[in-house]
Amino acid sequence: MNTTLDNKTCIVPGKFISGGLVTAKLDNSFAFAPLPSLALQIVVLSLTPRFIHIVLSRFNQPLFVSQILGGKGIHGITDYIFPKQRVQVLNTLAHFSSMFFLFKVGVKMDPKILRKGALRTYVTGWCCYTCSFAFGDIVSRMLHEKMKFREIIHIFSMSSFPVIAYTLADLNILNSDLGRLAIHVAMVADFLHSAVRLPTTPIFGKLDSFGEDFHNGLIIMLILMGLVIYIFFIARPVALWIVKNTPEGGAVKEAYIFSILISVLLCGLAGEYCGITASVGAFFLGLVIPDGPPLGSALVHKLNYMIAVVFMPLNMGIVGYKTDITKIHFEYLWEAALVILACIIGKIVGVFLPAMISGVPVRESLLLGLIMNLKGIVEVTVLNIWMDAHDAQEYYGANTIMVFGVVLVPAVITPLVKYLYDPAMKYLTYKRRSILQAKQKESDFRVLACVHTQDDVPAIIRLLEASNPTRIHPLTVYLLHLIELVGRASPLLIAHPRHKPLSSSSTSRSDRIINAFQQFKHRYHNLVSVHPFSTISPYASMHNDICSMSVDKRTSLIIFPFRRQDTICLMGDLARPVISNSYIKTLLQNLLRKSPCSVGILIDSNHLQAQSTCILTDMQYRVILLFFGGPDDREALAFAMNMVHHPRVIITVIRFYVVTSSSSERIIIDDDSECINIDLHRHKLLDDELVDHFRINSMHGETLTYKEIEVKDGSETIWAIRSCNGDFDLMLVGRQQITDSKLITGVFDIDDDAECEELGAIGEVVSSPEYAAEGSILIVHQPQELCS
Repeated sequence: MNTTLDNKTCIVPGKFISGGLVTAKLDNSFAFAPLPSLALQIVVLSLTPRFIHIVLSRFNQPLFVSQILGGKGIHGITDYIFPKQRVQVLNTLAHFSSMFFLFKVGVKMDPKILRKGALRTYVTGWCCYTCSFAFGDIVSRMLHEKMKFREIIHIFSMSSFPVIAYTLADLNILNSDLGRLAIHVAMVADFLHSAVRLPTTPIFGKLDSFGEDFHNGLIIMLILMGLVIYIFFIARPVALWIVKNTPEGGAVKEAYIFSILISVLLCGLAGEYCGITASVGAFFLGLVIPDGPPLGSALVHKLNYMIAVVFMPLNMGIVGYKTDITKIHFEYLWEAALVILACIIGKIVGVFLPAMISGVPVRESLLLGLIMNLKGIVEVTVLNIWMDAHDAQEYYGANTIMVFGVVLVPAVITPLVKYLYDPAMKYLTYKRRSILQAKQKESDFRVLACVHTQDDVPAIIRLLEASNPTRIHPLTVYLLHLIELVGRASPLLIAHPRHKPLSSSSTSRSDRIINAFQQFKHRYHNLVSVHPFSTISPYASMHNDICSMSVDKRTSLIIFPFRRQDTICLMGDLARPVISNSYIKTLLQNLLRKSPCSVGILIDSNHLQAQSTCILTDMQYRVILLFFGGPDDREALAFAMNMVHHPRVIITVIRFYVVTSSSSERIIIDDDSECINIDLHRHKLLDDELVDHFRINSMHGETLTYKEIEVKDGSETIWAIRSCNGDFDLMLVGRQQITDSKLITGVFDIDDDAECEELGAIGEVVSSPEYAAEGSILIVHQPQELCS
């Protein structure tokens, strides 16, 4: 008896629908009907991994691990739900999902990254693949089983660029120094692996028999040539034409999207006929489509939900279903484990040595080697295709071992990388800078101005102009346009030309923002310099770019625009018309926790009326500062003192105090769920020293006013704050106040129900809709250790 027949199933044609349980008379024909069987399988394979991931996510495990385990778990369910007769239908759908997934992978990849990489990137990427392959090949030869372990070596020597990009994004280190290096190395290694693997595809075997079967060989050649011509000489120019003719911010026409999705099916079909599989044909089509908005992001948006929620759980689950631990022999298991271990060690060695020689720290070089060993959805997809091509009994042990390896390797490496690498360590050990320190030195005042949309520009420029740049204290502005990573896999940090000619006809979002700052620069000639940058990265890790630039450029202040509701563009920046406020809040919270210098949260309450002007007019610019006490309030006062000699700026400082203080010399406050011990007396001395310095200046200037307001409790504080509304163009407040408890007790009670806790107690009050501020508000925060 032929043992290979044990896993084959003869499917008897039947009705597509079941007719219901009543007509089936509970004889299990319900399970064999394709439609209800497929629906039930999709439900089980979609929900089971979600329940498993609730547990595994606590251990930083990627979702695909739960999806494979969910597929493996269905063996415990009766054949009533998963009869062998209907698994074939599910398997077909899984391959269909692989085709569209790899198309999406191709769309999000940017091959131009290969041209931008440094020499160490190419060397490290080359060593990454060749050392891993060589180590695995050497061990397999020592075991005299080279052919048996060939596929294992191919799977575990590859470093999939999309998998590494997705994992780094999940770990929020995609745009860190290590993340950017890993992305470039993975791209080189991935393309090298593809170039080596392509000659082993079935098409080359078919071409070898061209002379034996001229008719079939000719058809294969014609289809292959047609596929190449269509992808590179028709689809690519058409995609570029669509991008060029889609207005910035406009939606790509549905007809274009439909045509491209039909092309995916045609390229997949051609790939199957050629023998390179449908997924490879779809992948190359995706590769020629420009990533990012408008076309790339539109396609990714269309495909994301169905692929992530429905299709990929099927693809992962069917791989788990095909594994059978009973088919593994112990002798083969330890041999395969040795080969896999050799591939992993070879990859670590191949990455570690060139990275360390090129100047990467030892710790990060080792972590880079671990990251290159990450496995994920792409490897599982390739594995599923191979498993279907080698469905014989003799390969079942190899299939199961490779699945276990693909699951175990990232299950170990992912939490290890999360534990060992924190990009914030780079700037947490950095000596933090402040506005007050910059003012005490005769040097330039360095500011990092973040911009979400063009609507943020006028308020930022008015604020910078009010800071009064002089020859003794010139102003250096590092402009950073924050753009969400959409429709692409790799982050970008773009340095724009500093001396680019001004143009009123520029249609680029970043160009229009840069033009406004260049005009501001030219108004002040040599007193202001502007260095424009753009970052394209996920909001969850965008603070890494901001903090790293602040450290590299040694800035004293980061200006971060913020609105309490979703940002709706009003000045033509339609390419991203709505920015979710939840993303901005998350970014701000991360920035406040890890910033290497002072942060100014700028709320432009007057943006509707102030669109037309970016500069201070000849009218007076009224600035009011609410001073309670503490490092944040002192930073706000230091910023106000920069404006003292501006001819059109009128500054009013209002200090709140309680006459009869009952506070102890040391108090405890809660900041971000951490109790901090504060020496109140020491902070009061520092407050008095800086306020006295301002009062001395105010005696000799008509544009400076100092007031003191006595209050009894927090309710009077709120009343006094609200009485100031309407009398300012800019209000300065500190994010946290360190002062007598009576002064702010009621304010903190209100802050317990605040919508924007990151603004602080006073910041929440003055920016609330009830306060209805008519001017801009700058909430200043100085990160530092407050314990004394």
